[in-house]
Amino acid sequence: MKFIATFSSLFCMFLLLCAGLAHAENLLLTDHPLAGKIWDMNNHTFIDESALIVEIKSADVLLLGETHDNSMHHDIQQTLFKSFVDSVGSAKLKPALMMEQLDAATQPALDQALVGGNRDEVLNRVTEMIKFTDWIYYRPLLAIAIDSKLPVIAANVSNRDLQPVIWSGFIAYDQDELKRLMVEEVWSQKRQSYLITHMGGAHCGQLRDELRAGLTRSQRLRDALMADSALHDISQRVVAIVGSSHARRDIGLPLYFAARVPSARIFSIGFIEVSPTVTDPKSYEVDSATGEVPYDVVWFTPRAERADPCANFGKSEENIP
Repeated sequence: MKFIATFSSLFCMFLLLCAGLAHAENLLLTDHPLAGKIWDMNNHTFIDESALIVEIKSADVLLLGETHDNSMHHDIQQTLFKSFVDSVGSAKLKPALMMEQLDAATQPALDQALVGGNRDEVLNRVTEMIKFTDWIYYRPLLAIAIDSKLPVIAANVSNRDLQPVIWSGFIAYDQDELKRLMVEEVWSQKRQSYLITHMGGAHCGQLRDELRAGLTRSQRLRDALMADSALHDISQRVVAIVGSSHARRDIGLPLYFAARVPSARIFSIGFIEVSPTVTDPKSYEVDSATGEVPYDVVWFTPRAERADPCANFGKSEENIP
């Protein structure tokens, strides 16, 4: 199978919580031939950072797909986000910062926290709402949003709200809402086969088929709902900070943005950790299961040093969300 991003990034937060991983401070494979290079997947060529910044300026939706515990991914996100914000001359065109790391249920409290108080007070109030273990990585992004007076969208959906779909199927969800969100309209058998196969890998191969199918449904609905969180004002430009699987054009958020707002200019960047033995950028391009280019651009980075997420993964399913 081609080496597009390892699917451990799918439900990465879940794995971090279950495995109790510490912050990944060290980077591996820093001398890899691809580390630090930027690959344009549409034109099959390397580009430099300045060319990438020019490309992203026209995006209505810019997705920055990370591996949550890789500090280099967050550093690059900050650079690109700041460049994107600075490139917009009119305040009317300023983007919203959309974050997977904040639950949608916190939006009213988030909006209130963003109003008033000095910068540090606001930043502290907002970062207290981040549920990710590596919350400190997201403070600089929020600081840029606060300094630029940008709206912040809390995009994620609680596991509790997805439970009925996990265990009972889409029949347990409002059918009119599913239609409005275009959950079925964007899907295909190839996408289903890919996602359900890799869902098992994301959970260390310890899921029975019923639960794997349920988590696949919840992943689809989560992406549809996260996209929906940014579509209340379709004129609003968006920079989305999400896991790399959510940023994929073939299975993630871009599907729903494109279906709901066909005129939207969507640009997806995947920050991909290099594989030790794979040095040809084309080998990262097309996943054999979907046959589609997953990102517009891949920015290759060293790998974060981390414990095996499956080492402490319990054999029972009692802690599965």
